[in-house]
Amino acid sequence: MRTYARTLTVFVASLVLAACNEALIPDFNTLTGFPHSVSALQNEFSGALQGARSDVGAFTLSTDAFARSAAYYTPSEPRFVTEWTGDAALDDDNFGAGIWANMYTTVKTADTIIGILPTLTNNGTSIPTASIKALQGVMETTKALAYMYVALTHDTNGVAMNNPGGPITGNLAPILCARDSWKEIVAMLDTAKAELDAAGPGTTLGVPNSSFTLQLPPGFSALGSTAGSFEGLTLALRGRARIEYAYAIARGPGGTPPTATAPGSPDQSQLDSAITDITSSSLYTSSLSSGEAVAANDLGAFHSWSSAAGDVSNQIFGFAASVFVLEGAAKQIDTLHDQRFLAKFAIAPGLPTSPGASLASSYAYLNNIGLATPTPIVRNVELQFLLARAYLGTGQLTQAAHTVDAVRTTVGGLASGLPGVNTADYASVRDFLMREMLPSLMEDGTGDQIVALRDYNLIMQDLTTWGSADFHTSMMNIPAVERTQRNNNFVTVCQ
Repeated sequence: MRTYARTLTVFVASLVLAACNEALIPDFNTLTGFPHSVSALQNEFSGALQGARSDVGAFTLSTDAFARSAAYYTPSEPRFVTEWTGDAALDDDNFGAGIWANMYTTVKTADTIIGILPTLTNNGTSIPTASIKALQGVMETTKALAYMYVALTHDTNGVAMNNPGGPITGNLAPILCARDSWKEIVAMLDTAKAELDAAGPGTTLGVPNSSFTLQLPPGFSALGSTAGSFEGLTLALRGRARIEYAYAIARGPGGTPPTATAPGSPDQSQLDSAITDITSSSLYTSSLSSGEAVAANDLGAFHSWSSAAGDVSNQIFGFAASVFVLEGAAKQIDTLHDQRFLAKFAIAPGLPTSPGASLASSYAYLNNIGLATPTPIVRNVELQFLLARAYLGTGQLTQAAHTVDAVRTTVGGLASGLPGVNTADYASVRDFLMREMLPSLMEDGTGDQIVALRDYNLIMQDLTTWGSADFHTSMMNIPAVERTQRNNNFVTVCQ
């Protein structure tokens, strides 16, 4: 498998790069890095932990556009609307290709750290096994998160796995189908949890009797500083990965995919385990509050941003006023009263004038967005909807509906929506869930809306913004450089 590194300091630069055809970039295996030592660990860990945020802005914009919920309007680059909302086919050069290349850089960094940890000594003394396991668990979780971003954006186009930065000729690592990609991600998170468990819940993330105690990014403050507390993120991510794996099984070879009226055959054991993982995570609580309408107030793990020299500001902030809710989404939301919607969107001074403007509502992303606004990796409100999705897939329809309604009433400040829901009917509960996800998670950076549309086989039914001309775009292509390296043989493999 051939992957490439791309160093981005500001998101505007990444947008410019993404808008151009890709050029070959040197193999990141040949780059000069820090000398591996205990004193260098903080730099290496920071590189991995912050690396996954490198294209979170593009991830947010693309997945919401794929879901036809919001779009970024700029006259200088109409492809943000035309290609990502299906007016035109997505370019073969893969507009937004960094969500492949940059994530593999993070995977390679995490793999390197995992491999070198057992070889290090602290002033000639071996590092305790518990400390190594704890730190490896953090990196295995980080690695899985990077792969999740790739899988969430590429879906059935597949994910190349297992050997980032490896040989660029010969027998390359296969591009796995969606089912096997999620199977691998769940396995990585299994490994992460096993390592954190082996370390012991009270093991501090660091090296005893040294200057190195891992400083997690500010957005990880809810995860504490021990193996046991960090496991809250691992469990939350594994819960989500299990749900995607369950539905990828239904949509894959030998499965029964969902229809407009029936759930198909999502794997029940994975959904049951997802419920266990999510409710066991320290990032989940059944107690909701109105303050969670603002994502930054919620319990969760976040990508951090700042205006400090050498750091990166929020990737959406600079052009948030040009991110408009699409009219089809706005019509499904109580835009006057829903506090989840009003926490982000307000009426803009003017409508966009670039291509696709007829799709835009008058609402733009004007509220609670700034240079340092954190971007959720996973947060409690999202976990409510993931739980509801798992309940829905296991036939616990009433439980799913009540879980969704609790977010609507407590966080959204609206009257109960249950009187309009037939809790004995799969499609009625599913549609209620989908409607309530919109104001809750739009522009959060989690991609839940488009993933649910795919998993419930609603792409062709719902993504009709352009009528008969809609290309139903809902995922990224495999990047051109990856295709070229494989002699354009990039068919996915289900092993």
